[in-house]
Amino acid sequence: MKKHVLILGLALMACTTGALAQQKTTHKHSKDAAETATPLTPPAPVDSAFQGKFSGTSATWMKTPGGNFCATMDNGGQKEHVEFSPDGKWLSTKTELVASSLPDSAKNAIQTQFPGMEIAAVQKLEYENINPFYKVDLKQGDQSKSVMVNNGGFIEQ
Repeated sequence: MKKHVLILGLALMACTTGALAQQKTTHKHSKDAAETATPLTPPAPVDSAFQGKFSGTSATWMKTPGGNFCATMDNGGQKEHVEFSPDGKWLSTKTELVASSLPDSAKNAIQTQFPGMEIAAVQKLEYENINPFYKVDLKQGDQSKSVMVNNGGFIEQ
């Protein structure tokens, strides 16, 4: 049960990243929100926008605390989280990738700036009007670090 709640909580957290970054106020969320979230069917504008972007893909839907709709799906072996506003506007996509999917320029920059650290996890993050970038989790022994890197190899810590 705790494992399912943790996975559900992580999915909700991933889906609300874009919405929370755009909000000017902060809201307190109770622990119960993740435990009481139930899968649902999105409204017609959201479903239409989703099918336009991910035709033929099935997803599990949840409503975020901010009122947006988040789809979690397996798209060609890659786990994706996509968020839409209630009127069907696409807000963000987060795709879990394998390290080999990271562009060479990004890999080379990471290896140069963090020699000896291994890439533990990669997430591609896409938002409207922002070039895609990657959140890369690095690990060396008991040390870990997360960095953001773009396709050109620019790293932000």
